[in-house]
Amino acid sequence: MIFNSSEAQEKCVRSYLPNPDCASLRIEFYPATYVEWLGGILPTCSLPGKVRVCDWLILEEPEHLNWIRPWNRFHKRASRVTGILMTNYYFYAKHTVPNMPFLSWLFDRYNRWLTRHHCDDIIRTSSVYPDFPNSQQFYVNGIHPSFLETPLANLNSNKIYFMGKIIWEKGFHELIDLLSSSKIHEMDIFGPDGDRDAIETYAKSKGIRFHYKGQAANPAIDLREYKIFINTSRSEAICTTTAEALGQGRFVIIPDNIANDWFFKFQNCLVYSSPQEFNHHLKYALGHSPVEDSDIKKLTWEAATDRLLQFYDQRIRT
Repeated sequence: MIFNSSEAQEKCVRSYLPNPDCASLRIEFYPATYVEWLGGILPTCSLPGKVRVCDWLILEEPEHLNWIRPWNRFHKRASRVTGILMTNYYFYAKHTVPNMPFLSWLFDRYNRWLTRHHCDDIIRTSSVYPDFPNSQQFYVNGIHPSFLETPLANLNSNKIYFMGKIIWEKGFHELIDLLSSSKIHEMDIFGPDGDRDAIETYAKSKGIRFHYKGQAANPAIDLREYKIFINTSRSEAICTTTAEALGQGRFVIIPDNIANDWFFKFQNCLVYSSPQEFNHHLKYALGHSPVEDSDIKKLTWEAATDRLLQFYDQRIRT
């Protein structure tokens, strides 16, 4: 979404809250620039100067926030600084420069140093991250309430989709190969273009037809007709679109990968470790309806906030 003003963007952010007008929540924006070759947004100011003095400061993606300003002094603004690791940068670096493994190794070491340097303790959102000192792994995210409040339109539907950037790193090579060995040779794709032309060429060579739907303006509504979500990506630290699909009550077919391990507990999650197992799960999902799963409440922002506060309570007592 693109906003004409910071006020409009803040209104959208606040729409996630049960009380959007919550006066105790203060949102500050900081100047930044999008670096195309890096595929990321980098601050162009001193971030600690934007932070009020507080007891507890949480940095989402602390390595990313400090890449170009490693000298930031967040500890002058907060009694305790916690970093939340949310993106598998090592995976992307390794696949961006596959012939120069030393660069991806060096980048990974730099990220680890930044994380340890700026954070008193660390939350790892999945097992893809190393076990840092003073770290704990748990799912600290939640999904928009609209996914939980908007049921699927047709539980007997056999419509299949994937949502994410249309780039090779999202598992498109594996997805195409798996579909070519199954009885399903077409599905819908939601997301912004990236490597679409190359992906489309490979898909056609394998007899696979993708229907590109662009970006969903309102996913909870736009995706109501879909019963099955297939996500073959192995680049995630934790995948929000997988959580959203489970939260709305559809089947999710994902690989047996450490980045997905938090989702394995959900009843509509079908995990494969071979093409044969993928075909088995796909056939099952096509012939059955998803079940109601009481564990879905663990995907809410309320549950995520409770886990976060429990983490803080444990830390201040130690």
